[in-house]
Amino acid sequence: MSQGPANEPPPTGDGDAPPDKSAAGRWRLPLLRLGQGPLTRRILGVPWLFAVAYSAVGFSLYFSIGVVAERGLGLTPLIFLAAVVLFVLATLTYLEGGAMFVERGGSATFARQAFNELVSFIAGWAILIDYIIVIALAAISAPHYLGPIWGGFTHGWVEIAVTAAVIVFSAGVNIAGFTGQIRQRPLIVLALADILLQLAVIAAGAIVVLNPDLLTSNLDLFTSPSAEDIFESLAVATLAFAGIEAASDLAPDLSWGPRDLRRVVSTTAILLPLIYAGMTAVALMAVPVVPGPDGPHTALGERFIEEPVLGVVMSYDPAWLSTVLQVAVVAIAPVVLAWAASTSMLGLSRHVYVLATNRQVPSWLGKLGPRSTPYVAISAAAVIAFALAVPGDIRLLAGIYAFGATLAIAIAHLSVVRLRWTDPERERPFRIPLDLEVRGRALPLPALVGAVLMVLLWIAVLAFHEKSRWVGGGWMLFGLVAYVIYRRFVEGTSLTKRVSVPEEALRKEVREAEYGDILVPIFGTELDDDIVSTAGRLADAADQPDERRPRLEVIYVLEQPLTVPLDAPPPKERLEAAQAALQRAREVGEEYETVEVETELVPARSVGAGIVDAARRRNVELIVMGGEPPTRMRGGAMLGGIGGTRPPEVGEVTEYVLKKAPCRVLLTAPPAD
Repeated sequence: MSQGPANEPPPTGDGDAPPDKSAAGRWRLPLLRLGQGPLTRRILGVPWLFAVAYSAVGFSLYFSIGVVAERGLGLTPLIFLAAVVLFVLATLTYLEGGAMFVERGGSATFARQAFNELVSFIAGWAILIDYIIVIALAAISAPHYLGPIWGGFTHGWVEIAVTAAVIVFSAGVNIAGFTGQIRQRPLIVLALADILLQLAVIAAGAIVVLNPDLLTSNLDLFTSPSAEDIFESLAVATLAFAGIEAASDLAPDLSWGPRDLRRVVSTTAILLPLIYAGMTAVALMAVPVVPGPDGPHTALGERFIEEPVLGVVMSYDPAWLSTVLQVAVVAIAPVVLAWAASTSMLGLSRHVYVLATNRQVPSWLGKLGPRSTPYVAISAAAVIAFALAVPGDIRLLAGIYAFGATLAIAIAHLSVVRLRWTDPERERPFRIPLDLEVRGRALPLPALVGAVLMVLLWIAVLAFHEKSRWVGGGWMLFGLVAYVIYRRFVEGTSLTKRVSVPEEALRKEVREAEYGDILVPIFGTELDDDIVSTAGRLADAADQPDERRPRLEVIYVLEQPLTVPLDAPPPKERLEAAQAALQRAREVGEEYETVEVETELVPARSVGAGIVDAARRRNVELIVMGGEPPTRMRGGAMLGGIGGTRPPEVGEVTEYVLKKAPCRVLLTAPPAD
């Protein structure tokens, strides 16, 4: 037990400045606090809430249209509509699960509550690679959206440099803790600009390229695209889910009411299909599917696969409209992508934190730095993301993403369904509508449908995408082997049992137990030797070459009644007992060759006051003392016995020292009888 004036709360890293009173009366955007403060309705309404949530999802359009259109061809708008349906089902599941367990971890947390740690790890490990892939995809696309400024951005070492810069940026702001700890006005502005840009592209396209016949002119259902192409492109369209886990990991920072959740879901269900279907329909009319020697194809899946939105606006006519929209895309898209990478890195960091505190990955991987961020995990993720981004194979990355997303979200659906079965009475602030009654249990039909569809898509990825099967399967196999070794042979615990550690176990800076000057009050009891030895070991550890030797200052407080002067000689028996105790303490302390030992008899009106006064006069760094054994006196603290709010090992003297000490106090409790 330790206590002292240095017992400040852990550093928060909150960079918020005090309110600027001079700004009173000016119109300003509401403040969004992430990480340290709640997102309250009073300062942040549902429209703002939705803007933030949408921006975590809508950015995927900047790199997903091309890779889906390559296989989906003219059916791409319908495939994205189907993906939106899957997304809404997943959103309902994440809202019910997130509202039940206000914890980070998304699908891994749901699986932990519904199944066990092994299933939770599978979900968490699957989504972990998805976080890294989103960072890589955003970094790959960012330089291509700068192409209209200078063609050199799209190839060679400049492309690699910009890609690296995006990844370094996402890692840097997350290690520094900026993403989740500063006020986010610029990011809200960026989210709104993103939505307005996408709506502007759709509106302009509806005017200058509207020709629905182009969507079906080269369409031959189940031949071009084939059934395999449809399933695979639908699985890849789950890129639209990018951000749902990251948003889920932010859930504990947000303060939502059940009514807010319903409004967000309904608004999402209306706006997302409009934007996804509208954007892809316009894209396929601006850059249509055309016949080719190897069958129908579109430049969206070839020339513009890294920058499909830019390819769309470059195809607009008149030229002035194309130029205006290109300027807007160049101004907004790279920033949105950099933010997307940063948001994904934020989700990854919190995800690894959850895995580490539940002993699903080693603690060193989730080690927290001075800004309370897992810098090891972030640094490792940045290196892996860069390695994945350098080859620039956006098709392979999309396939691997689908492997992880479909598996993790299927587990999330199944977890919510199982919890409805096993724990029907649990409070659910948000409840998925449309129940299916089975043996008296109300199972959520949307989650059941979502689970079946996501499992089918996962099987489609395994069956139709060979590279994704091997890379994704290899990632999962590696994770499971490492998990078994870590759990069984390092931790020596079960694969399925939950084992949690506190956040302090992940801290980078462990306070060193080294103190140069230690005050050791003794009481002439059997515990004295143990107390002096403990203090001696701490002082011995603080010995450094060319520095003053550490010192133990052993005192015996001789309590003098008010009826005699403080400097009056004590009774002979008490004096001899005190001197014997001090001599014994000196002998024990001098066992430590690097430690100086000083002893003193301290007269005082009370033992506690004598200890505290001695600590102040000597300016020691630490007090090491033994807890007083419990008295047999009944009646509580008011009558001098152990009672009231004191723990059993804390007596009157100990309590006084703990409250008044000018330094830290290390308390050694007496052994139980």
